[in-house]
Amino acid sequence: MEDIPLRRFRSGDIEDVSRLVTGTIEVSYAESYPREAIDYFLEYHTVEQILADADRGCTFVIEPGGRIAGTGTLLGTTIKRVFVHPSRQRRGYGALLMHALESEALRRGIRRVDLSASLPSKRFYDRLGYATECEDYVPVGNGKRLDYYAMAKTLDAGR
Repeated sequence: MEDIPLRRFRSGDIEDVSRLVTGTIEVSYAESYPREAIDYFLEYHTVEQILADADRGCTFVIEPGGRIAGTGTLLGTTIKRVFVHPSRQRRGYGALLMHALESEALRRGIRRVDLSASLPSKRFYDRLGYATECEDYVPVGNGKRLDYYAMAKTLDAGR
């Protein structure tokens, strides 16, 4: 895999990160979720929420070719908002982001991290050693629901 620049999020990245998150939700979730669930995701990942989480936690971006193609956030013990542009998926970018987030957790003294995995991302997290703690859902209107998995991983400081 090529050497991918990974760095901390800067406030000037917000438009690109928001566009990445929104576009990835629209494309990657279309086959797995009803429109009501996609709209719920979009409302959950607003510009304001991205900025607030980055301010309170640690957000990374990856920039192959100088363009932001992935992002992920560590907020307390929770990893959230891990997205890789659909055209860049299955190239190791998500694993690179997760490694950076897990390393940051260890640096902060956090030994166990948790996350909520969408239906399309569950296999990815399984491969990274995350264990499913439970399956759950959020009602999103019109009798539809957003199904997800609560997952966690104990981090190995010696890796």
